[in-house]
Amino acid sequence: MLKKLALSALIATSAMAMHQGEININDKDLEAQLRLDMGQFNEVTEPDTVFVGFRYLNADKENSDYSEDPDLYEINFLMQQPVRANNALTLGIGAKFEYTDLGDEDFMALPLGLEASFLLPADGFVPIYLNGNVYFAPKVLSFKEGERYFEYKISVDAEIIDNGRITAGYRNIETKYKGAGNQDLNNAWFVGFKVAF
Repeated sequence: MLKKLALSALIATSAMAMHQGEININDKDLEAQLRLDMGQFNEVTEPDTVFVGFRYLNADKENSDYSEDPDLYEINFLMQQPVRANNALTLGIGAKFEYTDLGDEDFMALPLGLEASFLLPADGFVPIYLNGNVYFAPKVLSFKEGERYFEYKISVDAEIIDNGRITAGYRNIETKYKGAGNQDLNNAWFVGFKVAF
């Protein structure tokens, strides 16, 4: 009987945990991200609180300060949870590993950052979320030819079906190479989809 209860609890916990997939586009850029909920793999981790993921950004030079199309590869880690006083607000802290290469110059950085999501209290047709994040890596967390990394992203999501959202927003990713000033790797508006599974 105890084994059946333990198995039922494990299945119920896994059912609450949700991986996240996201794809954003505009006329020139493609951004794809996958975040895995560690609550589905480790029963001691609370669901929807710890994520490990990967992001790929195929940016275009028209939305960049670079003379060629930059690609950005990212591995990310995020811990988040709802604020106890207000369950509509979720806050998170995270870290990323960023890599891009332009010509023979490799840029690497380990930015640290904050993420937030707020469910608007309006009783509208569909739930609406406001999201934002900011990540920063100073010189001490930048490697190879990198000296600085700064990124922020804001978006609005409409959950049109359970676990499926339409998103629209703006992202700015700024890099600084050794011997050069700050340059936008990507500076653009986007639309896309988010799914949880």
